[in-house]
Amino acid sequence: MSSTHVSSPSGADTSDHKATLFCQDCGHASPVDGDWTVRTVGERQRLRCPDCRSVVDDRRVREPTPEGPLRRYVDAVGDYWSAWTALFRPRADC
Repeated sequence: MSSTHVSSPSGADTSDHKATLFCQDCGHASPVDGDWTVRTVGERQRLRCPDCRSVVDDRRVREPTPEGPLRRYVDAVGDYWSAWTALFRPRADC
């Protein structure tokens, strides 16, 4: 995961801006809570680039899911199905 502090050309303080993530494959940039595709499978959370689908960040989720293991299982099956069907979706760059 990359984060940068962006300074404005006018020299104004930008400390209130959120960190920006950059996709290493295609250069897409967006705030951490921006347009990244977020998937949580089990105890792992992945942020993927909306343009090229590369994994930008992969981390362990620290807080347990309050709904329990059944909810995590159902979410995982849904996420895997979504990833599987994404393989057959036409891409914009083709």
